[in-house]
Amino acid sequence: MEPRIAGRRRPLHRNPDGYFKEVRLVWEIDSYDFHFGKADYAKTLDRNARYAAAGITVLQTLPSRLRSEPEEVAKELRAAYRAAEARQRRAA
Repeated sequence: MEPRIAGRRRPLHRNPDGYFKEVRLVWEIDSYDFHFGKADYAKTLDRNARYAAAGITVLQTLPSRLRSEPEEVAKELRAAYRAAEARQRRAA
């Protein structure tokens, strides 16, 4: 499922790595190879700004951490989910 803003013709981002629609949280696995060259980094910041403008929280994770710190990554993802869930409750 792609995150969208009502009235927009295209999604905010074509393929987020994870999208938790119920709490408006996106999880992006952003590697140095594809996100930290000068032009790629600018695209990443633009993507994150579009998410923020739509009220969508973004959690970014380096792919290497999925192998080296899987428990910590899972803990961060759960905490981000809970924080996004709390924001949704306050907004309701």
